[in-house]
Amino acid sequence: MLKLMIVDDEPMILRGLMNIIEKGSTPCSEIVSASDGFEALEKLEDFRPDLLITDINMPEMTGLELIKNAQSKGFCKRFVILTGYDETVYLHQAIRCKVIDYLLKPINKTELYDVLTNLSVELLSTVNKKDTPPIYISDSPLQHLDYGQMSKNIRKIIQYIEENYATDISLDQLADYVYLHPNYISSLFKKETGLTFIHYLHLFRIKKAKELMINDKDLSFHQISDQVGYENVRHFFNVFKKYSGETPGKFRELYKIH
Repeated sequence: MLKLMIVDDEPMILRGLMNIIEKGSTPCSEIVSASDGFEALEKLEDFRPDLLITDINMPEMTGLELIKNAQSKGFCKRFVILTGYDETVYLHQAIRCKVIDYLLKPINKTELYDVLTNLSVELLSTVNKKDTPPIYISDSPLQHLDYGQMSKNIRKIIQYIEENYATDISLDQLADYVYLHPNYISSLFKKETGLTFIHYLHLFRIKKAKELMINDKDLSFHQISDQVGYENVRHFFNVFKKYSGETPGKFRELYKIH
């Protein structure tokens, strides 16, 4: 379970985020809020969160300045920024601060829940690492992608994949979506991500399957397979093992999810 701090100087946004997280099915056990960077640093003295989500554009102390202060004092290791500005300059600064993700305002609930769930999976992996065999649950090829450096077409394609992964997606569909030739999409995708289109799709589907196993222990593998885009459960098992190093059953057993 996650310890979370949220920092934003706009009361309505702060209350809205708290409400979304508290009422949603999130892995957060403790949530602390602050209305500016100075209040946040004061609370961080005692409350050491697993994740700090902060607005980037705040008076007196910006979100990036808060992150640098928190990093230098060892208060927190993981940060997500909130911004109303989809500007490259902010992304570059965030990358230099080792921010793990950024969310555009108004906040998309699904994106926020994905960030929280992915981090809980990562922390679960770390906690169990000493007692369990290696298992690839953090999907590192996806984690290390620099989305801020990608072209608009590839970001658009990735967004399409992440919104439609549960359906049958083909290069021809993507070609119609972005008005580019399938061969060109295939080449461009590989060049900018280092992954083929189908490799990315499998990795993302398996990541979502792991999230389902963590969030709903009662789901059967047939149900999970269907929800992440695999009609054949045997194919799902084969892909899961290929990209994770373990079967779905072993994943549940190792991490005490069932």
